[in-house]
Amino acid sequence: MKSHIIVYSFQSIEDPLLKGLMLEYLLRLNESSGTVIFHLISHEQQPFELDKEKKKIMHHFLKQKNIIWYPIKYKNGNFLLLKKLINFLQSLLICIKIKLKHSPTAIMGFLSIAGGYSYIISKILRLKLIIFCFEPHSNYMVDFKIWSKNSLKYKLLNKFEKLQLKNANYLTLPTSYSIELANQYNPKSKKYLLPISIDTKSIKFNLQKRNEIRNKLGIRDKIIIIYTGKFGGIYYNSDEIVSFFNKLYQQNNNYFLYIITPNTNHVNESILKENLATNTYFVSGIVPYEELPYHISSADIGLVAVPPFPSQKYRTPVKSAIYLSCGIPYIINKGIAEDDIVAKKENVGIVIDDIFSFDIEKINMEIINLLSNENETLRVHCSKTASKYRGIENSVSALSEIINDLID
Repeated sequence: MKSHIIVYSFQSIEDPLLKGLMLEYLLRLNESSGTVIFHLISHEQQPFELDKEKKKIMHHFLKQKNIIWYPIKYKNGNFLLLKKLINFLQSLLICIKIKLKHSPTAIMGFLSIAGGYSYIISKILRLKLIIFCFEPHSNYMVDFKIWSKNSLKYKLLNKFEKLQLKNANYLTLPTSYSIELANQYNPKSKKYLLPISIDTKSIKFNLQKRNEIRNKLGIRDKIIIIYTGKFGGIYYNSDEIVSFFNKLYQQNNNYFLYIITPNTNHVNESILKENLATNTYFVSGIVPYEELPYHISSADIGLVAVPPFPSQKYRTPVKSAIYLSCGIPYIINKGIAEDDIVAKKENVGIVIDDIFSFDIEKINMEIINLLSNENETLRVHCSKTASKYRGIENSVSALSEIINDLID
């Protein structure tokens, strides 16, 4: 007889955070055991929305893998709290139906916002609670001055984050700092040190694509610094990143900036402000997730654009893992997760205090010295480091242990 577990995500099925991470973990788990049926609830946002035919294909594919999918239309905009309440009630109704029909053992919240919803549902339906990758997002929002500590949004999210820590039966946490935080609220829960991990066998360096893309960009010997992802919010804004690059470029004209982002208009405005020459950069819109490793392969070093606020030691940037898996080192601020520690310990990155205050000559020399290693040697070392610290096997193993414990 198979066990049933509800998996709750605030991301869409095509969002890289769900598709490339949690969904991959579930698929791998069922490849090895097949003893669990997962009931996956996702919030489908417009940018990732599948048409009717693709949705049907996805339902069929997942069902064959013992994953039953329940997509909910993500509500946003005005009257946000009311819309979140509606989304919650939709989720609760789905969970009640699953409970009555399948008697699930537990509910697992993927990341802390879904974890908050999962906590409430676990109490209502008397389910064991698993929080996968807890991060204190309420503290992030205050550090970045997006919310104030007096705001209702902060108070609600902060309250539910603490309730997750206090009530979770199982917690996966990205850093040792996160484990220390969780132990303050619930020393008895089962905890796993587990930075977000990726499939390092499919996300890898590709020499052919490197050459193709560099030729297309008209670049041969320049040092490409790549950044992939959003700007603003809980990242640096585009003005700050372009300014940082320009300082490096003024020190060494052999640098080239390659940005892949949905915020292309903002980046182009920032480039105009800095008056970058057209042969020093290339800006692209988002590329398919499966093709991202090709573009990263074309670069020499990646940029993790996370400011060094105190709360960022609890964070788990996916970018650093993807850069390493594609064979390139990264530039990161001190105090970001434990990626700064890994960068120094394994010699796979450059650590700075802040992009606003750094020794340009020193950083330039550090980059040159790091990249002076024989290319293939550095690529293999970066890839092995990615597998060691951020390989998908780490997540699958931890989840397998949690599920076996639940079943037993």
